Amino acid sequence: MATKMSGESASLHTLHLIEEQLQVLPISIATILQASEVGAVESELLDNLLLKRKPHPNKTGSGGNIVADKAQPTEDIDFRESSQYLRDHPLEKMDYVRVVVSNALLAVGTYMREHDMAAMRTPEIQFLFHLINAINNNNSFKVNEGYIPMATFDGLVIDSRLNGTPVFAKGEQEGFLEIGDAVALLQWLSRYMRGEKKFISGGDAG
Repeated sequence: MATKMSGESASLHTLHLIEEQLQVLPISIATILQASEVGAVESELLDNLLLKRKPHPNKTGSGGNIVADKAQPTEDIDFRESSQYLRDHPLEKMDYVRVVVSNALLAVGTYMREHDMAAMRTPEIQFLFHLINAINNNNSFKVNEGYIPMATFDGLVIDSRLNGTPVFAKGEQEGFLEIGDAVALLQWLSRYMRGEKKFISGGDAG
């Protein structure tokens, strides 16, 4: 189990994680949005993309059930097939973007929760953790009736009226957030962590 950090150390590590996500997200999103425009010649270059694996000369046993042998990871990821799917289904590219952005929020939120930052009363921090809970609930809010809104960000308010509403658009159903709102939240968190190097539990958590 990872050792928990607190104070300035946890703040700096959180800041580093957030800024990593913000650095990678533009490349990931741009790649997804442009995938439907990649030509056949360019797509052939994807055939040479392989994910390296460590040598595994020894066969290890499994504590799983009788079907464990059927679940061994023996195939490489097919980059070309994934790219072709997006070209054939261009309307689904925003679902891909949703997954990438949701994963960034989950990574940051999970780290902060692990290091006891989830109880901070800052409205934007509470906003983040409601998003995390909703993303883990199949992209759908679960807010109890009578919840007093304490989770806000840049004019957006989470309250019980959102119960059952998707975080991001799902099919034809409009979402509570646009992708840009989620990225803006990560940018806000980065500035907040940079300015607040120390968290004092007696003054900011409860």
